[in-house]
Amino acid sequence: MAGRYRVTVNGWWCRAQSKDDALQGDGKGDEVFISVNTKTFDKDGTLVGIGLDSDSEVMGDTWRLPNRVKAGQADGPNGMGGILSGDRFPATLEPWNTQGRLNSSRVPPYVIWEGDVTDDRATFLTPTIWEWDPGNATYDAFIDWLLKTDNTYGQRAKEIFGGIWPVAKPVFDAVSLGIQTVGSLSGIWTLFGTAASRPIGIKRDPANADNDAYTFNAQTIALTSDTAELLSSWNQNGLGQGIMELKYADDPYLKGVYSIFVQVQKIGGVGVPDVKLQPGWRWCSACQGLFFGELQADSACPAGGPHTPQSTSHSGMYSIPLYAEPSEQRQEGWAWCNKCQGLFWGNAVAQSSCPEGGTHTHPDLSGSGRYSLFHNATGSPARQDDWRWCSACQGLFFNGGNSQQGSVCPAGGPHRPVEATRSGNYSLPHRPAA
Repeated sequence: MAGRYRVTVNGWWCRAQSKDDALQGDGKGDEVFISVNTKTFDKDGTLVGIGLDSDSEVMGDTWRLPNRVKAGQADGPNGMGGILSGDRFPATLEPWNTQGRLNSSRVPPYVIWEGDVTDDRATFLTPTIWEWDPGNATYDAFIDWLLKTDNTYGQRAKEIFGGIWPVAKPVFDAVSLGIQTVGSLSGIWTLFGTAASRPIGIKRDPANADNDAYTFNAQTIALTSDTAELLSSWNQNGLGQGIMELKYADDPYLKGVYSIFVQVQKIGGVGVPDVKLQPGWRWCSACQGLFFGELQADSACPAGGPHTPQSTSHSGMYSIPLYAEPSEQRQEGWAWCNKCQGLFWGNAVAQSSCPEGGTHTHPDLSGSGRYSLFHNATGSPARQDDWRWCSACQGLFFNGGNSQQGSVCPAGGPHRPVEATRSGNYSLPHRPAA
């Protein structure tokens, strides 16, 4: 049955710690992250869409590594983390149960895909869990392998639509397609082998005498109008409706065994769900930034004084999603600063710059709502494209018509160019000035 569905990674369970660097250079115990590859095919097996890979934050030991997310008890129950056998994330007895809570950042429980499932499309999601080490050789090889599997996955889509592959088997592995990953990683089977991130679930390749050869059998979830309905109602593992356990087990030498808990939920009929919007936002012609126009007199512009009023700038009316449901098309984590009235990336408040001096006010102190912005989303005539994030101030500015060159950043000079920041394309619901 066609409808709108959401897929989440609810958590994971370290059933057995992996063989770690003997010197623990990457931190105590294991450090892991989750990676999800997404591809969509039509009935003919033609690739019609590739989703953004939903790599999570690295979880584990946080000692001297503040950008990580604390996970595990290698450093004791009140320590800095590090994953041992038996540790779970989130650290509850039931890491598969979200209890109705989802994170806006890429930390379980979080959304890995949301969209319409129709009668003529199949979406394949491949969630994997990786033991982190400084080095990307295996990760790059795996992504390269995924890029080369389009024809094979497309054939599976044709088999599903043609009734050759049973709907009752919506989760399949790479072996069933005859395309399991085969590669080599220098020294992987030795005590002091070359460090590199690797997927949990590596096995020795029995067909290759090279001691460094390995295989990896990724698991994929197929979402069609039939399988999505089935998966969202399943309780196959007894964990709850729509929840499944994907288990990855290493070769005995590497030891690691991890379970990822994924949930498929139906959240409505076909179509974009209602999004709550807060109107009143305006563009400032002096700095090219966005600010809350209802409090223009109390605002601060990096070009000096308050932001330009609408009567002078002739700005249209912008509306920003506020307390909206998580969505694949929107990026959460944006916040309002009560000092300058601007919008900024709240997850990096410590690295931000405010026109009033110092950093923007922390969202927990300003009383800011939870904002989300359409990010690399499907185009819409109701939204204005080419708004960009500035890495120097963490703010948002308009880049249309190369206006970046005439912008003013609170950190000094113009806002940073897209070529330097690699900012995605933000699109804001917009009504032009009368």
